[in-house]
Amino acid sequence: MLLTILTEGGYNLGFGHITRCISISHAFQLKGVEVKFLVNGDKSVNKILRGVNYKSINWIKDFEKTKSLIIDSSIILIDSITISSDQVLKISNLNIPVIHIDDEKQHNIINNGFILDWTVKRDYESKFTIIKHGVEYLLGSKYTPLRQDFYKEDIYILNQNIRKIMLAFGGSDVKNITPRVLKTLVDNYPNIKKEVIIGGGFRNLTIIEENMDKNTNLVIGANSKKMVETMQQSDLAIASGGQTLYELAKVGVPTIAIILVDNAIADTVGWEKAGFLRNIGWYHEKDLMCKLIIELKNLKDYLIRKKMSENGQKLMKSNGANLIASKVIRKLNENF
Repeated sequence: MLLTILTEGGYNLGFGHITRCISISHAFQLKGVEVKFLVNGDKSVNKILRGVNYKSINWIKDFEKTKSLIIDSSIILIDSITISSDQVLKISNLNIPVIHIDDEKQHNIINNGFILDWTVKRDYESKFTIIKHGVEYLLGSKYTPLRQDFYKEDIYILNQNIRKIMLAFGGSDVKNITPRVLKTLVDNYPNIKKEVIIGGGFRNLTIIEENMDKNTNLVIGANSKKMVETMQQSDLAIASGGQTLYELAKVGVPTIAIILVDNAIADTVGWEKAGFLRNIGWYHEKDLMCKLIIELKNLKDYLIRKKMSENGQKLMKSNGANLIASKVIRKLNENF
């Protein structure tokens, strides 16, 4: 059985799509499935894909060439926000089962395979009003594919006081928000330790370094083990939406969220409704740093943070990647 994954990433799109697809691929490989990637990205993705069977290609642009590379697949996974509905349908019409990660606008357009949307609470609040006969719907946070280190059952200890804050704005900080947030913390909370995650696509490191104080530590190029360690040692996180929010919820780190891009809205709002995080709005809002300071004051309350931590952990208990692989393989075996 061969799984072909079509995805994308880089300086402008970040690396979240690639990392979550890698997590899914590992679960399939453990069940004996061969996996190959077609990745539409720039050179910044090479490090993340080290050790992965992948081809760097703009698979969206030339369908006929893409078709020749995927036609031997047993199943195809599509994880892209730049692909059009027509292009998804073209792939779906090849009569190869498709897993479509449809977690933003819920297009519900494939006719054969699986709709995958692990947005928190989506299993209760889905907008999929038409349920297609040939499609299986895998919905809700139990299907979240996390990196392997996040499945360890380490106990998160929440301190009474906020001693350390983690800053995480994706693999490339696409909106250059890290320097602003760091400066606000340095100016207002110089005695609190700041752990700043620096991804492989960051191009603003010099500006960040200019805003550091003696209690600022840069975590550069962290792997999943280091990310878990940093989260475990943090009393609070300030982060942007996407995969990082699910990782923070799994560990149980109370979080203040800032929205950077449209496709992070559903995740951020969903976790806000679940009571795990405080959403202070969009990166470009003029009063954003004022709202950040207000929330930091509110979250001095240990009981509030404790409840947030519990709310995140209770929705992130299962191994989502393994659950995806198990359900897909079982369904394929039933049909063929």
